[in-house]
Amino acid sequence: ARAPAVLTLTGITGIVVTLSTLWWEVKGQCKGPRDISKLNLSVTYDLPHFVSDTPVQKLLVFNGSVYVGATNKLTALSEDLKKTHEYKTGPVHEGPRCSACEGCRDQPPNANNTSMALLMETYYDPELFSCGTVGNGVCSRHLLEDGELDVEVNCLGSHNKDGSRYVAGPAGTQIVNVEVGGVVRFFVANSEPLNPSLPSSSRLHHTISIRKMWETQDRFEFVSEHSYMDLTPGLRGNYPLHYIYSFQSGAYVYFLTVQREGGTSKAFHTRIVRMCSSDLELLHYVEMPFECIYSEKGRRKRSTQVVFNILQAAHVAKAGNDLRRDMDLKEEDDVLFAAFARSKPDSPEPTASSTVCVISVSEINSFFKDFIQKGHTKPLYHFTGSEEKPYNQTSFGCGKHEKGYRLEVTRTRPPEDWFSGRFRNVLLTSISAMPIQDHTVATLGTADGRVIQVVVSRFGNTDPHVDFLLDTRPVSSEVAVLSPERPDASLLLITGNKVSKVPVIGPGCEHLWNCSTCLLAPAFMGCGWCRNRNLCTRSPQCAASHWSQDSCPLLITEYILWTTCCYFFSV
Repeated sequence: ARAPAVLTLTGITGIVVTLSTLWWEVKGQCKGPRDISKLNLSVTYDLPHFVSDTPVQKLLVFNGSVYVGATNKLTALSEDLKKTHEYKTGPVHEGPRCSACEGCRDQPPNANNTSMALLMETYYDPELFSCGTVGNGVCSRHLLEDGELDVEVNCLGSHNKDGSRYVAGPAGTQIVNVEVGGVVRFFVANSEPLNPSLPSSSRLHHTISIRKMWETQDRFEFVSEHSYMDLTPGLRGNYPLHYIYSFQSGAYVYFLTVQREGGTSKAFHTRIVRMCSSDLELLHYVEMPFECIYSEKGRRKRSTQVVFNILQAAHVAKAGNDLRRDMDLKEEDDVLFAAFARSKPDSPEPTASSTVCVISVSEINSFFKDFIQKGHTKPLYHFTGSEEKPYNQTSFGCGKHEKGYRLEVTRTRPPEDWFSGRFRNVLLTSISAMPIQDHTVATLGTADGRVIQVVVSRFGNTDPHVDFLLDTRPVSSEVAVLSPERPDASLLLITGNKVSKVPVIGPGCEHLWNCSTCLLAPAFMGCGWCRNRNLCTRSPQCAASHWSQDSCPLLITEYILWTTCCYFFSV
């Protein structure tokens, strides 16, 4: 669209004539008396999807195949979400005399197997690790050949009966697998439920641990008693601890948790945990409060900070050129995109009020280093497993000769909401981000099944360009990216027993309400105005002679008696 010419006449009564093509570009110069909705929220899209006959919990993409972890089965799908293979994982019969891996095959099933973790390890072979709730959380190794799941399947055991085979806890598990120096290690964090009646002697799963996988690829081991930590006996069952997300970046492994602010506190907040990825013992462990704030401006220009304390979902990705420039980042820098909610008082339960914060992992590490060096730390109060290890000036690195530490940082610098409170009446449950062209696009899922897509920018327009109903069920925080290097990259989202494929460029253009919204949508969406259908579409959905990305029909959209009025003309 060409640049607009704006003529303002003051002190007379006139008619507002709006050329739709130009509304976005000039609305900051001369605002009308009310906002015009840019998106038709009732539009739905028929997207490629896969429906399982049991609830889906986990997703993983490898070499163009999609692996779906669901209750009692593991399924392999093609890129278009067609089933290619299926492997049954349950139900099984469990009992004190039954095998951890197979249950009692001669007995009727009495336990479903919920998928708790899916991981890919390629150091030795292309191996898919699947961990479920049966067998006290043991994992199976699937050697992948042509995507098939049953060519070679092994149940992983423990070395010297040290209990390292019991990986996934029943309340939720986050796992990061890393290879350093020819040794594959699994960093495992198990959520702790609020269950005071649960005897501590019955717990087989360590709260946080590092396992070494043997070169034979058939068993795990803890290299020492310093390879794990547990909640103190007095807190176990009384101190809910929920691990939400995990990732590796550079020399470190990170976990994001929701937990109480202190041992006696009833309030909840989020923390980020960091460990050295080269460690086989918990030698360099530190955690820090991590929340998001929104500065709400009042009528007298005073601002009130609103704290969003409960993490709902997170995703680490690279940033596009524009966002890297905004944040002064290098091309290789990782960025954490995090969706937070405000909790109910003294509860981890979220309210329908969310925000999104964006921070580079390098900045997080700078916070860790700064606070630790300034002494804003204290010993871990909630974990047992070893003696106190304070920080000293020679221990910040990850080398094997560095002195270790186990600390809790007592200060924080919470990042601010990037979307100016736009989601303060929404419960976000899912987030992912991807660079596309020069932009970075965030895809957000909500508790009521909607999907929102928006360009992440510090200075540019951050109005959502996509907002549609995917399902009536909440969008899971579990997200996978399909073909990220291709223009047709897609996100895989879970709603109940359904996996949907949502293009990163957007599901379509029909939700863009009018011609101005259509032509001013991000260029990567490929939208244009179809004149004979009076509809925003992509070019294949419209005859070439009627499809335009350059101009709109001249329409008088509204007549308003207004003392000060603006005329917008195309020149």
